[in-house]
Amino acid sequence: MTSFDYVIAGGGSAGCALAARLAEDPSVSVCLVEAGGKGRDLFIRMPAGNGFVFGNPRLDWGYTSAPQPGLNGRSIYFPRGKALGGSSIVNGMIYMRGVPADYDGWQMPGWSFADVLPYFRRSEGSRNRRDAWHGADGPLKTEPARNFGEMERAFLEAAVSAGHKQIDDFNGPYRTGVARNDSTVSKGVRQSAAISYLSNPPRNLTLRTHTHIARIVVENGKAVGLETMGGDVIHAAREVIICQGAFGTPQLLMLSGIGPADHLTKHGIKVVANLPSVGAHLSDHPDVSMQWGSERLDLSPAKYQRFDHAAKLMGHWLLNGGGHGGGAFFSTVLFHALEDPALPELEVYMTPMVVEENLSNGAAETIPLMQRLGRKLLVRGRKMARPGVQIDINLERPRSEGTVYLASADPRAHPVIDPNYFADPLDLNVLKSGVAAMREVMAQEPIASLTTSEIGAWKDAHSDTEIERAIRDTAYTGHHPACTARMGDVLDGELRVHGIDGLRVCDASAMPKQITGNLYATVVMMAEKAADMILGRAPLPAEFPMEQTQ
Repeated sequence: MTSFDYVIAGGGSAGCALAARLAEDPSVSVCLVEAGGKGRDLFIRMPAGNGFVFGNPRLDWGYTSAPQPGLNGRSIYFPRGKALGGSSIVNGMIYMRGVPADYDGWQMPGWSFADVLPYFRRSEGSRNRRDAWHGADGPLKTEPARNFGEMERAFLEAAVSAGHKQIDDFNGPYRTGVARNDSTVSKGVRQSAAISYLSNPPRNLTLRTHTHIARIVVENGKAVGLETMGGDVIHAAREVIICQGAFGTPQLLMLSGIGPADHLTKHGIKVVANLPSVGAHLSDHPDVSMQWGSERLDLSPAKYQRFDHAAKLMGHWLLNGGGHGGGAFFSTVLFHALEDPALPELEVYMTPMVVEENLSNGAAETIPLMQRLGRKLLVRGRKMARPGVQIDINLERPRSEGTVYLASADPRAHPVIDPNYFADPLDLNVLKSGVAAMREVMAQEPIASLTTSEIGAWKDAHSDTEIERAIRDTAYTGHHPACTARMGDVLDGELRVHGIDGLRVCDASAMPKQITGNLYATVVMMAEKAADMILGRAPLPAEFPMEQTQ
């Protein structure tokens, strides 16, 4: 049995950041345990290499949801990163925080927006912003999204013509509007949590990769370590911290006897702590995908599917991190508010190509030989990318909640994930409003001249019934699951698990409520703040730049 002061289960976005910050104290020993590898693969580092990660069983857990009644019985593919860096090795590289009202709405002491802003700033290393909203020296490097070309500018201009405000910074004082987004890419390299925080781990930090955890070891009401699938125990002298994400964290808690007693008893697991909210309150941003055709292949990254173009793209990136391969293939976001501009209901991504992202949809398309390599560079799905415009509308604060429960007591079995999309009909109504708003944008010049008509499920969707059917036929995950072991129910305000000493949770599962935006920046912020809590440091002073803009 090996022993450390702190043992962290899960080397994802939170786990990497937390391990690095805890290990800054040279008097303590830290062990980070990860089921996947080191997260240093070429196509993890290359932003355009997402197609080699997404759906790759070596790098992606490849979860699948239970069939969704709200999606006409379809199952949804949930990619989750399986390597150091976790889902930051497969995400869209958008740097986006929640809005101030999100954190104030958590109503947890110490977690208001003024309290968490200094931790956002401590984590961030912005290459272009120098103001009270951003950090310039943090490990997580950010820069303006690289691939911002004619099609993206046309969309932005069309959105302004349709009445949307052009803003400069989604992480500044205003959120509702349209802009080029900031990206977690630096000098052509994806800034995963592993690349950002663990590029040079200190001697007091041990990284245990390719180590699948079976359960938390609890003795006399205290978490004392982690048991691996091989039967080894990694002992924690001070604390065990669980950072396995919105799916993995509730699963590990339940496998360890921490969760709803009736569910654990059903699977023959001894109840250590009866916490009914473990696995409950799953919140994800449902995403509705609209598509328009285009004859402008020259303006679309779909052109890189041809072998010769793909080879040039890779060569340019390998030479100096340059070219389209050094950035995400989307760079433009619009937030739409139906009522309060401080709390927009919808986040819209514009991508200058048409893709099928849900790997659970249909069979793989036959690909011509000359296009197979290029396809892998950018397509996350079973079909070829095509020139066009894809508009993904994310519902930011869904009313529908789902669950994550055990399929069995076998740690190797995936949990049963039921996001319960559209159980509340109000979610569907908000998305219908989003569809109407985006059709208005896409009808404006200059984007209208660069596209043809709507295609796929949206081609003939005009009546309310037809639009609803198209939403149910095209909706899938926005890749932002959260709230399955949340503060207030399962955890206290310092992320400690109720009823068990020496055990904390730090990842998106701990969020009390969903936020308005992508989760990566927020999860890293939580890890930064958790490190101070765990080491007994005074919290960073609250900051109030919003008062200077009023």
